[in-house]
Amino acid sequence: MQVRTTARADAPAAATDTSTSEAGNRWAGIGLALMLCAQFMVMLDASIVTVAIPDIQRELGFSQAGVQGVITAYNVAFGGALILCGRIGDLLGRRRVFAIGMVGFALTSLMCGMAQSAVMLVAGRALQGFSAALIAPTALALLTTSVPEGPQRVKAMSKFGIATVLGFVSGLVLSGILVREWGWQGVFYATVPVGFLVAALAPKFIARAPRQPHRIDVVGAILITVGVSLVVAAPAQGVANGWTSIAFLIPLLAGAALLAVFLWYETRHPEPLVRLGLFRSRSLRAANVVSVFSGVSSGSAYLLTTMYLQQVLNYSPLKAGLIVAPVGILNIAFGFFIGRLINRIGLRGSITAATVLSGLLIALVASQVSAAPNIALFAVVLLPMGMAFMATTITSTLAATSGVANHEQGLAAGVRQTSFQLGIAVGVAVLVPIASSRAHGAGPGHAADLADGIQLTLYLLGALVVAAGLFAFHGFRPAREKTAR
Repeated sequence: MQVRTTARADAPAAATDTSTSEAGNRWAGIGLALMLCAQFMVMLDASIVTVAIPDIQRELGFSQAGVQGVITAYNVAFGGALILCGRIGDLLGRRRVFAIGMVGFALTSLMCGMAQSAVMLVAGRALQGFSAALIAPTALALLTTSVPEGPQRVKAMSKFGIATVLGFVSGLVLSGILVREWGWQGVFYATVPVGFLVAALAPKFIARAPRQPHRIDVVGAILITVGVSLVVAAPAQGVANGWTSIAFLIPLLAGAALLAVFLWYETRHPEPLVRLGLFRSRSLRAANVVSVFSGVSSGSAYLLTTMYLQQVLNYSPLKAGLIVAPVGILNIAFGFFIGRLINRIGLRGSITAATVLSGLLIALVASQVSAAPNIALFAVVLLPMGMAFMATTITSTLAATSGVANHEQGLAAGVRQTSFQLGIAVGVAVLVPIASSRAHGAGPGHAADLADGIQLTLYLLGALVVAAGLFAFHGFRPAREKTAR
């Protein structure tokens, strides 16, 4: 990692070299910690609001359908802007964009916590999602450009994977505690001081990357941002209004049309926002397919698990969170040696094994879902599923950024994270309603019907993830494949 160090002119050469090396290592470690903290915070916010939804609906007067806008507004703004923001970081300087994103995230979190109306909260969530889109791809690009490909990057990416999965799981755990102690506002206020602190430290501990002499393709930026946003928003409309409704079909078709126009426009622009030659890499395409299903599985599986614990077994949010909490703790331990496994097995074998294993472990969890379970056994089978999710996240991120030139790392990171976010949006919008569809009314059989629906959905999810793993094995190149220039 590049660092800025100073040494006294009158110091002996050997001493200067030693002090510079020690300072460099220390500064590099702090810079990496800031990137990991940012990723943790973004993923924390992606899941922490879920448990607070009932309280938000009651206090701000949301309708049953309207309250989902609190989640949808964030997901749409975040998923829609990731590619644009990743590329902006490449062109304008990643450290600058990263710091701006952190300040914006802190301010919009404060805005959400202070919201006095439904409109203000939804607007704050949209702005918060855009701020998160400034942070996520630039943080990942700062990491990948700071360490060379090979064992060093695998080690750093292992830590990034820990932050990703731990942030998401921590949101599910902490949300119950924060809502109980400080109300729904607490889930937003929790990230405010962290955002300001990371933004303040970034200029000191993260090296500045040179700006590229490149104009921003404004038309391309509008086309891809609006197009992806519409595609991300469409599944939620399908759930609310039906899969043949105009409310679902119009945003889906309009988004697809805008993305088609974007692809046509980029091939003719002298300085395109997205160089389409990047996607000629079979490895990159395979990695992004895995990223989609990684988002589907990690987003939906944990939410289905939380739904099962709270709505079938009637556990409180806090008790349900404590059952999930050991997953995050075990992931920390697993993160210390997963890098060595990837280096030993190789990236192709690792991404295939992690993805297939994730699907099989989802099916194992499904086998323990019932209206009268052995809860201790259920808690135990959750543990390896979390480790497999983290392995899939790490390997797909490594694959999606390998062989990509430094000046396009932000773009590659944005594409990978857009794939992951699309997976979360589609998975939650499609699979959660499937799980709920078998439960009708609130009669004596409601819990058993809902348990059956959750079990069936988890089996379906497991099969889809296994298929994605087999696709990755077929599509991924065992040797590093350079992208076309």
